[in-house]
Amino acid sequence: MERTADAIGADGIDAPVLLTTDDDAIADAGRALGWRVPFRRPASLAEDEASTEDTVVHALDHFAADAGADPDFLMLLQVTSPFRPPGLLRRGLDLLAAAESVNAVLGVKALARTPASLFRTADDGTLHAIDAEDRRSPVVTPNGAFYLVRTAAFRAARSFAPPPVLSLPMDGAANIDIDTEDDWRAAETIAAARGL
Repeated sequence: MERTADAIGADGIDAPVLLTTDDDAIADAGRALGWRVPFRRPASLAEDEASTEDTVVHALDHFAADAGADPDFLMLLQVTSPFRPPGLLRRGLDLLAAAESVNAVLGVKALARTPASLFRTADDGTLHAIDAEDRRSPVVTPNGAFYLVRTAAFRAARSFAPPPVLSLPMDGAANIDIDTEDDWRAAETIAAARGL
């Protein structure tokens, strides 16, 4: 959590930070960072099957009830992405603010494979090359480190990627999203190498 707080502070983001959790120790740690923790996340939104979108709608509803309105933008910063580079949050905000017709900006990473080596799996298990037109475009995937969306578009689509969406390319350690034990070990190795 501290690294996420550091990224927010380093980029001069002056907006309320709302933490949603069902864990008292995490809530206390968030409060110590100056984050708002005005509610405990319901058990139904703390299960593995719960969607991030449902969790964010729950948090937004609480925020809107307290503030009297939704914020214009919603930035999701999962604490499982500890290596955001300086300036990333500000670059994302500047991209969305400058493009009035765009609904969102997503942090992305390039896939290690070229599009020509990608296949889709049919219902019968057979592999099929992706369409020729798709094979010419670079292929990226969200990296989990940065989601920024216009709140009205998020509520309407219940998605962090309501079209049109701009990409915010990231590389190296910035793409680490800790979801598994292997991810954790990789993050520890990088943190040790950087003296963090």
